[in-house]
Amino acid sequence: MTASKSDPVRTQALSARLWDAVREGDEYAAADVVLSAVDAGLDAESALLDVIAPAQAKAGTEWAANRISVTQEHTATAINDRVIAALAHHGPDETRRPRRGRVTVACVEGEWHALPARLLAETLRLRGRWVDFLGAHVPVPNLIDHLHRTRPDTLALSSSIPIRLPAAHAAIIASQAAGVPVMAGGAAFGPGG
Repeated sequence: MTASKSDPVRTQALSARLWDAVREGDEYAAADVVLSAVDAGLDAESALLDVIAPAQAKAGTEWAANRISVTQEHTATAINDRVIAALAHHGPDETRRPRRGRVTVACVEGEWHALPARLLAETLRLRGRWVDFLGAHVPVPNLIDHLHRTRPDTLALSSSIPIRLPAAHAAIIASQAAGVPVMAGGAAFGPGG
């Protein structure tokens, strides 16, 4: 699968509808927005990156501006995560069969913002990769154990908060010592991640 070429006006409207459902705490309406759009022809990668990701970014922006509470932000994240899971199991079987290389996706130790890493993991799956998504707050010894057991081609390491950069550095050095190349990304690494 190649990068999506979706209609930005359409995806912005879908993302706004998703945000409305998420803000109301309506998981079923949120899933319906995304899955109906995919059934109507929107590619799954665009649903992830152009619809769900902006709705999640809006949750973070609204929380940071003190327009929604932390519980509302957590609810939004949980609903978006479940919509991603529903999308991952929606559609033709061939999109769920890994065809190329293994990638481990994990958040650095102390990093609890796992949704950006989850979006990456699902995008890589759509592109035919075998993905081990380890989620939030992965301690370095556990990460290295996983890398030794599974021998992925690459580790994608995520961090959203700059104070986690020392933990990212430790994970990068240990992973490289284990012979696994590392791609690091996220807001912690500056503009553009």
